[in-house]
Amino acid sequence: MDDQTINYIKKVPVWKTVAGLIIACFTIFEFVTGNYYALVIISFSVLLLQTEGCQINLKTKTYRNTYSILGLNFGAWEPLPNPEYVTVFATDQITEVWVSTASTTVTEDVYEINIFCENNKKIKASVSYDKKEAFNIALLFADSLKINMLDATVSHDFKWIDVNHYKTTGTIIYKD
Repeated sequence: MDDQTINYIKKVPVWKTVAGLIIACFTIFEFVTGNYYALVIISFSVLLLQTEGCQINLKTKTYRNTYSILGLNFGAWEPLPNPEYVTVFATDQITEVWVSTASTTVTEDVYEINIFCENNKKIKASVSYDKKEAFNIALLFADSLKINMLDATVSHDFKWIDVNHYKTTGTIIYKD
């Protein structure tokens, strides 16, 4: 990784890392002692340890959406179309939870960070459950790519953000 690469990989919570490593160690021990079915359990470890993100190489003008496990990033590099602006978009993530014979639907606020390029090509750069974190991630991309930021957190009321003011003060001021 060089200094020409913007790298955003979503952090894995500590409890998931600890649980994933414990399961991985248990699985390896079981496999070494002859229990080959333990390899099935390793998938739970991978699910706990995996995360996603986006990398943009400014020098080669390429990007990739990544899946990362313990710092190892996987994903194919693609040419980066001419980036025009980055958005923070508010949406809902709906999850249906089943327990025995009952079910419920859980709705969470999610903020998607998208980079829009020429011909309206959208690159989903990241997702955050925290609004402030989402704007900070968007600032990382906007500042590095020298593009504008658009606040799309309110439906049908999109506003351009003064990137320099947000960078220096941490407060959002909208442009006219």
